[in-house]
Amino acid sequence: MPAPLELELALRFAGAAARARLEPLYAIDAEIAAAARPGVEHAVAHAKLGWWHGEVERLAAGRPEHPLARALHARAGAAPGYARLNERLAAAELALAGFAPATPLELEALLARSHGALQVLAAELLAGGAAPALAAFGAALGRGLGLVEALAAPGAPLLAALERAPLIGAAREALAAATRELAAPLRPAQAHGLVRGALAAARLAALARGATAPPHPFPQLWLAWRTARRARRE
Repeated sequence: MPAPLELELALRFAGAAARARLEPLYAIDAEIAAAARPGVEHAVAHAKLGWWHGEVERLAAGRPEHPLARALHARAGAAPGYARLNERLAAAELALAGFAPATPLELEALLARSHGALQVLAAELLAGGAAPALAAFGAALGRGLGLVEALAAPGAPLLAALERAPLIGAAREALAAATRELAAPLRPAQAHGLVRGALAAARLAALARGATAPPHPFPQLWLAWRTARRARRE
C-alpha cells in the first residue's frame, strides 16, 4: 500500500477538481486490496473480486452500481479506460493465490497490473481521456511506485527471491522515466502523479542509504508543494 502521507499530499496538491476524481478511484483500489488481504476466507475473497469484475464492466458501460463507482463515473465521465481496473483485480487475484515473483520480469509484470494500470487510469481521469504519452507516464510511474513500496515493505515479502540493489536502480530509473515521458503541456493537469513520483524518489533515496525510520513530514510537505507548483507553472 502507498505511504498514507505521500498519497494524502499528492491528493491535496492535485487541486480540488482533480482530488474529487481521484478519491473514488483510490477508494475502489482500497476495496479491491481489502478483498484479497490475508485472513479473508478464499471463497469470500473470490466472490468479492468477481463482483468487482462485473462492476468494472458496468462502470465502463456507464451503469455502475457501487457508490464509489457511481461517484467516479459522475466526476470523470465516460472517457477514461475504466477496463484498466481489471488489471488491478488480476493483481489482487494473484496476491490471493500467494503468488511471489521469482524473477525481475515477473515482478515487473505484477507491478504493471497492481500499480501501472491504476496510475495510467489516474492520468486519464485528470486529462479527460487517453493518450500514448499518458499511458507511458502512468506505466513508468506505477512501476516506480510499486518497486518503492515493495522495497519499503517490512520484510519485503515480494522480493524474497530477488536481489535488492538492482531493484533500487530500476525504481530510480522508472521514476525518472515517468517525468521524462510527460511533455510540458500535459504537466499542469498531472500534479498528482508528479508529486507522487517526487515523494517516492525521496523515499527511495532514503532506503538506498539504509534508512528505516519514516521520513519527517515537513520535508515531504515542502517537496510536494514545490513539485506541484513547478508542474502548474510549466
